[in-house]
Amino acid sequence: MPKVTIDVTVEEIKKLLPQLTPDQVLKLDREIHEYLETHMMMSVAQTAFPEWDDREED
Repeated sequence: MPKVTIDVTVEEIKKLLPQLTPDQVLKLDREIHEYLETHMMMSVAQTAFPEWDDREED
């Protein structure tokens, strides 16, 4: 299945929020927080293992 990507601005998302139910907004909020938490942990973990970043082994 091909991957589809779209460019969406923060302003466009803000305009869509009123169309969502409160439960949908809360679910979106949880998913955004989970994404950010994972992204931040991965960024920190990446700096902990610089010796694993060996271009010759790739």
